[in-house]
Amino acid sequence: MKLFKKKSFWFILYGVCITTIFLYVLFPAETVRSKLESSVNSSDFIFRSSSLRVSFPFGLKFKNVTLRSPSFGQNPVFHGESLDIQYSLLNLIRKRLILGLSGQAYGGSFNGSSAVLSWKKIFPPAEAKLYFKNIDLQKFGLLKNKVGGEISGKAHGFLNYETDDAGGVTEGALQVFISNGAYPLAEPFLGINKIDFTTAHIEAVFQSEGIGLKLLELSGERINCSLAGDIIPDADLAESRLDLKGTIEIIGKDRTKVQVAIGGTLANPVFKYI
Repeated sequence: MKLFKKKSFWFILYGVCITTIFLYVLFPAETVRSKLESSVNSSDFIFRSSSLRVSFPFGLKFKNVTLRSPSFGQNPVFHGESLDIQYSLLNLIRKRLILGLSGQAYGGSFNGSSAVLSWKKIFPPAEAKLYFKNIDLQKFGLLKNKVGGEISGKAHGFLNYETDDAGGVTEGALQVFISNGAYPLAEPFLGINKIDFTTAHIEAVFQSEGIGLKLLELSGERINCSLAGDIIPDADLAESRLDLKGTIEIIGKDRTKVQVAIGGTLANPVFKYI
């Protein structure tokens, strides 16, 4: 109580408050935005935003964020209504720079963290953990471009991964739940051109040699599906090779359940009976 009665305490508190207010009011947003965009921009990635402001307590909030890459074609790698990046004081004792992330994109929201080597190179991140919900897949133009068809549905789940010094993914995991969606087939299978589903559940692990699909389950009025296997990544995501096995059940007057193997690519899967 004696501390609060001292005039020096209140003078110090007043000074801290005034300094904080001036930092927020006089923050050089346009200069900082330009420098941060330059730190991301390279021959591989181009980062743009419409505005930037300070975000409490130690963060920056971007509006209308777009990240593009020539290797990903016309659709942006990411486009969001907002992106909030928070700095942690624990970074003073960490080897990697950990940044908190949150924002709005594709009709939904996300939050998590990203580890980068320095402010001079903040993309792509060396590791990341991301939780997302209510993402409208139909608005995600990159997914349509890379998978070769317009996937619809609302998705929620999480993604995490770590990379080596060369930028290759060494380990990670993905879990996604999708509701009320559809996936068009490149070629009809059992008389079906499009898979409409009520729920979908995907579990995958990332390894240096590829992606292990632990589980892919779809449930709908006309079809149920359960698959597992491996995906061999390609520089062009749509050309990633499939090696999956499982069962597909067609629901009608007579239920038809078949064992299948799926090869080909993400953009053009090839179904075979086992």
